[in-house]
Amino acid sequence: MCYLIAKNNQGGSSLAIQMMHGKELAKFKQEILSELPQDGVQLLTVSRPSAYTEYEPFCFLDTPDHFAQEVKNCFS
Repeated sequence: MCYLIAKNNQGGSSLAIQMMHGKELAKFKQEILSELPQDGVQLLTVSRPSAYTEYEPFCFLDTPDHFAQEVKNCFS
């Protein structure tokens, strides 16, 4: 398992979701990035969000659809 983190380059809280590594995660990230401004958001995959304090505070979401919608709402 890993966590996908979305961070606004302008600051503020980060969105996070727990996911499985693999092709589905890579495709999911590409889909999200294709719909956002190129310089507005940073997506990264980490094993332990607590090790990345520079991205805190985290708002953990439950479903990929909810995560994608919140990223689009917050970072578009």
